[in-house]
Amino acid sequence: MKILLVNPPDDLDAMLGAGANLITPFEPLGLLYIAAVVRDAGYDVQVIDAWVERLSIEEFKKQLKESNPDIVGFTVLPANGGIVYEVGKWLKEEMPETVVALGNLHASIYDEYYLKNGCCDFVVHGEGEFGFLEAVRLIEKGGRDFGSISSISFLRDGEYVPNKEKGVINDLSELPLPARDLVKQELYNIPSISNLPYSGKKTSIGKHMFTQRGCPYRCSFCTVHHNRKQRSNEVVRAVDEMETLVKKYGCDYIFIMDSLFIANKKRVHAICEEIQERKLDFRWGCQAHVRCVDEDLVKAMEAAGCHDMAFGIESGVDRLLKGVTKTTNIELVEKAVRIVTKNSKIKVSGLFILGLPGETYDDSLQTIRFAKSLPLDMAQFSILTPYPGSEIFEDLKEKGEIDTGIRPDGTLDTATWLRYSAYISYTDLDPIWVTPGLTPEKLKKLQKKAVREFYFRPKQIINQIRRVRFGQIPTILNTAFKSAF
Repeated sequence: MKILLVNPPDDLDAMLGAGANLITPFEPLGLLYIAAVVRDAGYDVQVIDAWVERLSIEEFKKQLKESNPDIVGFTVLPANGGIVYEVGKWLKEEMPETVVALGNLHASIYDEYYLKNGCCDFVVHGEGEFGFLEAVRLIEKGGRDFGSISSISFLRDGEYVPNKEKGVINDLSELPLPARDLVKQELYNIPSISNLPYSGKKTSIGKHMFTQRGCPYRCSFCTVHHNRKQRSNEVVRAVDEMETLVKKYGCDYIFIMDSLFIANKKRVHAICEEIQERKLDFRWGCQAHVRCVDEDLVKAMEAAGCHDMAFGIESGVDRLLKGVTKTTNIELVEKAVRIVTKNSKIKVSGLFILGLPGETYDDSLQTIRFAKSLPLDMAQFSILTPYPGSEIFEDLKEKGEIDTGIRPDGTLDTATWLRYSAYISYTDLDPIWVTPGLTPEKLKKLQKKAVREFYFRPKQIINQIRRVRFGQIPTILNTAFKSAF
C-alpha cells in the first residue's frame, strides 16, 4: 500500500507580501515523524513538500495524480486551509479510491466542515503518529469506519462522528527520528535572514528540531495549550538527534523549537554537558521564558554553542500582559534580557505582539519604546492574530466578533483564512480582528513604525550588516524598506 504525506502549497505572497522573504524553509517535521512511524511499520511512504518547492496548485495536482497513492495525508494550517479544501475536493472526484486524511490543529478545529464538504475521509486529532498508523492498518484490511480509533473523526453514513479524544504521546522515546531522508535536503539549506548565524563557511546549513512537546503555560493568544502537558526526550536521545544533524546532514546551526526548552534547568545543563562531551561543532538557538534564565544556565548554554535565544515578551504594558494570561511583567523581562547580555555573547531576540485585547494607540507606542530600551539584537513585531484554537479566538467566536470562514449554509469561505497572518501589514489585506480603539490602518502603520524605529538606528544597521553575507544585503534592504515604509 502506497502512502503519500503532503505539506501543501500556500500563497505566501498574498498572505505575507514582503514578509515572505523572511520565511525560513524548515522541514515539515510533523509529517516526517508520521512518515518515520509508518515506514517503520513496513509501509511504502513518500513525502511531498509543495510549500518549499513552491509548486503551483496545478503542478501540485499533477504530482498527486502521478504518485497515485492509496492514502494521502495533508497537514493543514490557516495559510493553506483553502488550498487543502480545493485540492481535497478535487482528489475525491478525480481519484475516488484514494483515501484522504487531514491533520494538524486547523483541520481539527474545522473537521466537520471539511468532512461534510467532501474534502477528506477522516481527520486525525492531536499528535497524529500512532492514530494515523492505526487508520492505515484498518484501511489495509478494507475498513472505512474509524470509530475504533479514539483520535479520529469521520462520517458514518453521512453523519458526523467526532473524535473521542486528542492523540497524546506521553513517552516520546516511542518515536523514531523524523524521516528527513524523504525530503530534498538541498531545498532547506538556505540561510535564514532572521536567525541563522554566519558561520564563515561557503554554505551554512540550518535545521530545526524538537526535544519536547507541550507547554505548561496558557497564554490566551497561543494554541500550544492544546498539549499543555510537557513531555521531554531523554538527554541522550536529544543529543543523538543533534549529532545526526551535524554529522549526517552537515548542519552547523540548529534551532530548538520547543515551546519552553529551558524550563527544566537540570535537563538543559545535562544537554549542554553531553554536547561538549561529544565535541559537537555547531551553534544553536532556542525559545526561552523570562522566568527561567539565570547566570549559571546562560554560561553553560554559551559554552555548549548557544548562539541565540528568543523571548516571548509580547508587550511593554503590564496590564496587557495580564490580560492575555502571561505570567510575566516588565520588570522580569528587563532582568532576564540583561542576565543574558551581561553574562554571555548570546544574541537575544524579543517577540512582540501589537493589537492585544484592550490595547490603545499609546500602549502600542509604549511597546515600541520598551523594545528599543532593551539590549536586543533582533525584534519581531507581529499583529495579534487570534488563531483558531486559541482562547482569544474561542471567546471572539462565541461573541460573533470574528470571521471564522464558515458561511451560514455551512460551507467554507476559505479566502478568509489568508487574513490569519501576523504580518498582514506587508500586504493589501486587513487583519482578521482588531481590538476596539484601533483600526486596521492604524495597526498596520504601527507595525511598520515598530520595524522602522527598532531597526533603522545606526547601531542596529551595523549589527545586521555584520551578521549576514554580502550577497544577502540587497534582499535584506529590499525587505526592510518594504516592511518599514
